[in-house]
Amino acid sequence: MMKAIVRRRWGRARDVVELVDIPEPEPADDEVLVRVRASSINRSDYYSLGGAAVLMRPMIGGFLRPKGERIGGDFAGVAEAVGKDVTDIQAGDEVFGSRTGALAQYVSAKNAVVRKPANLSFEEAAAIPGAALTALEAVRDYGDLKPGQRVLVNGASGGVGIYAVQLAKALGAAHVTAVCSTRNVEQARSLGADRVIDYTRDDYTRGDGRYDLLIDVAGNRSWRANRRVLDPNGKRVLVGMPKGNRLIGPLGRLARFMVVRQFSKERQSFFVCKPNRPNLAFLRELIEAGKVRPVVDRVYPLSEAADALEAMGEGHVQGKLVVRIA
Repeated sequence: MMKAIVRRRWGRARDVVELVDIPEPEPADDEVLVRVRASSINRSDYYSLGGAAVLMRPMIGGFLRPKGERIGGDFAGVAEAVGKDVTDIQAGDEVFGSRTGALAQYVSAKNAVVRKPANLSFEEAAAIPGAALTALEAVRDYGDLKPGQRVLVNGASGGVGIYAVQLAKALGAAHVTAVCSTRNVEQARSLGADRVIDYTRDDYTRGDGRYDLLIDVAGNRSWRANRRVLDPNGKRVLVGMPKGNRLIGPLGRLARFMVVRQFSKERQSFFVCKPNRPNLAFLRELIEAGKVRPVVDRVYPLSEAADALEAMGEGHVQGKLVVRIA
């Protein structure tokens, strides 16, 4: 048996999250059984509780109650056992990756697990997968960043934003502008931003800057407003949404985005990240080369995972929230 975080009904984290004993998973031939040392919280974990947006529940799985009880997606730990078809990882290797159910002492991973960056602790490595993979797809794949281009990251202090700033620089952007609140200005500069706009004082959509790529993590401005700061062939990649109201959560803003996108498909993108081994390995190389680093806001014990989820829902997290698993 192992300890794991579950939710068996919809609601707020402190009302529905439980720490329980469940059977340990058994790895298939193509899987790696990982003894988890740390996991991190993503906004998707917060939405998976179903308390923030009632109408999102069928999308998560089950309207009356969740079909699956496990939550959590990012992990870092030690390979306990490997299936016979796994050739790139051996038992005893320190690994990190992404797999549903990662808020537990063990997780069995297949498509997104690789050796951990040697220069990171387990807590730091756990802060990488979901957010950094999303940022990588946004900047490199959907944003199609070219060396020498100018990039703006709106929402540069949260999980995805901190990696978007760093990856834009690492992949050759000539100039990166970060948009964040006052308390995060220095952090954005330390991550490599060439310019930082404090949104409490200035409106980036009213400035004189022009950009080839806008990574919109905050998702709090309209396409009309954002278009003012894009070059004629510039692109906007939407990778985040405000939590919205309790009934529909971010679905209202997403619906409006999808309608507007019909008239600007070549210039706007929205996607759902697909974790995989090649992208994780690519991130590991950048991290070990010192080009990308995690930012950990706070570390919680597994018994306080509900508090971490509540903090994610409240917003204004600086970097990543990590859960240490004994």
